[in-house]
Amino acid sequence: MKLTLQPFGSMDRRILEHLRGELKVFDQVVISKEEPLPSGALDKKRGQYRASAFEVACESVPGDRVLGVTAADLFEPPLNFVFGHARIHGREAVISVARLGDPNLDKVLERTTKEAVHEIGHTLGLMHDEEHARCVMHFSHNLGDTDRKGRDFCPDCLQTAEFTLKRLRR
Repeated sequence: MKLTLQPFGSMDRRILEHLRGELKVFDQVVISKEEPLPSGALDKKRGQYRASAFEVACESVPGDRVLGVTAADLFEPPLNFVFGHARIHGREAVISVARLGDPNLDKVLERTTKEAVHEIGHTLGLMHDEEHARCVMHFSHNLGDTDRKGRDFCPDCLQTAEFTLKRLRR
């Protein structure tokens, strides 16, 4: 599987390189050239960007899966904010580092990895896992939830993800 990381707006290169290394479990990972934030994505009243607009902007990016990465603050109705968003069984997803901040860069990198794996999981057909609080597919309502969950799929989610990954690796 070829996973393309698509930065939108100004992104810390350390985060992108960290993701490239951490996401190699999905096979080949490439970083595309930085693109501007999608036009029309900004909700001026909210001061946030609609997450699904980034997915649309990723449609023309090559790769089996495309993960948009941005520092823009995201939302997707009906939620006030999202750490990320993806199309279930689609190929596009997006994560934002806007709300993952911490003075400790290692903490930011760990949170970013969890959110990236979570959104890629959605593209592999996984839903939120409310039974296993440590599963990376557990929904994060806040940073505490993200910090408590692991960065790996539980056995049930892994089985579903592997089914799709096997097809992509042919």
